[in-house]
Amino acid sequence: MTAERPIDTDTLIIGAGPAGLAVGGCLRKAGVPFEMIDGAETIGSSWRRHYDRLHLHTERRWSSLPHHRMPADWPKYVPRAKVVEYLESYAETFSLRPRLGEWVTRAEPRAGAWRVTTASGEHRAKRLVIATSYNHTPNRPSWPGMETFGGPIVHTSEYKNGAP
Repeated sequence: MTAERPIDTDTLIIGAGPAGLAVGGCLRKAGVPFEMIDGAETIGSSWRRHYDRLHLHTERRWSSLPHHRMPADWPKYVPRAKVVEYLESYAETFSLRPRLGEWVTRAEPRAGAWRVTTASGEHRAKRLVIATSYNHTPNRPSWPGMETFGGPIVHTSEYKNGAP
């Protein structure tokens, strides 16, 4: 990542997945100034990591983000790759250009604003939106008998397809 100027903005959105993009799209449509950062190197990074044959469990018509519908000719239950395509299209439609690779290490209220620290420095915002991914870090429970089980134990985050 290259060194960038510190952000000083009305609103800072942390996260460039579906939630962060939706907030950004609504703010852009309302004319509210904002900046967006994400620790990943791409928008919608969690969707890129899911297993190959994943489809939305909700119908396309209920799955669009605000002010930008998924194409009507797409399948009723949209596949993962199309969701990624849609998120990219959403970002393009609303000119959302998040700073990528900006991992937040601290966010704290200070002097009537938020101070957000990343590797590139300290940023300031009057308002802070935390739209980070719930699915970023796998939860690996410890089940009784795992240590004696003879087969492989695979977390869903490691599964991509049925190939051996």
